[in-house]
Amino acid sequence: MNNEGYKRKKLAVKIFLTVIMAIVSFTMLLPFLWMISSSFKDSFSMFDYPIKWIPDKFDFSGYKKVWGGEEVDFLRFFMNSIKTTALSVLGTFISCTLGGFAYAKIRFRGRNGLFLAKLSTMMIPSQITMLPTFMIFKWLGILDTHIAIWLPFFLGQPFGTFLMRQYFQKVPDEMLDSARIDGAGYLRMFKDIALPLAQAGVSVLVFLYFVWSWNFYEGPLLYIHSTKLYTLPLAIKFFTDEYQTNYTAIMAASVSMTVPVLILFIGLQRFFIEDITSSGLKG
Repeated sequence: MNNEGYKRKKLAVKIFLTVIMAIVSFTMLLPFLWMISSSFKDSFSMFDYPIKWIPDKFDFSGYKKVWGGEEVDFLRFFMNSIKTTALSVLGTFISCTLGGFAYAKIRFRGRNGLFLAKLSTMMIPSQITMLPTFMIFKWLGILDTHIAIWLPFFLGQPFGTFLMRQYFQKVPDEMLDSARIDGAGYLRMFKDIALPLAQAGVSVLVFLYFVWSWNFYEGPLLYIHSTKLYTLPLAIKFFTDEYQTNYTAIMAASVSMTVPVLILFIGLQRFFIEDITSSGLKG
């Protein structure tokens, strides 16, 4: 096969793969698009078949019920989620970046064994630790407070620590050795050298744990009893009762919950792309 034929074949394969990926991506987006469309319909037309993706008449009753504050104080629940998620992400950033740097660049006795033991906790189902965690929080007196939701994120999540360790291992030892010769300590090497070089990893860490904490349901369900302290995943239940379910309001609330996640993803997208590009160049 000549060079021209090879280029044509390569182009055809690339076009074929692109079309397949576009179809798969669109299929994955369909539920999200249906959710947005349904949030502007009434509870009857949203189940029409075939689906009308663009409503004949936009109905904002769902958003009025969600944000009107007459029956459900959705704004309070929204701010509760902002508070707990911000503290959870802050705790994850501090503990996981410091822990990841220590496991990657600081040599100490038992480092590998300790790291393996930490990773092994990821294999323990969360259902097993629910009761012991509940009893510990009760002993600490933090049940029915937001502290019970965000405190565990300050203790170094295993996956987050593993993720940052992998990124910090890419930092050249020569740069740290040069800083050490100049009198820099571990904390300064972490702050001025390692952390800036691992921005992509930090972005992935922040985004993953933001989504995890933002959608956290089991924790608030177990530890929060006061309605005024509810977060958004628990607030959805206020739009349904034993007699009826307001699907329009549920869709509107779900769309409202998705907006902060999309904003954060768009803000961090540049770091994701840079990481993929740099990985491709290194390969």
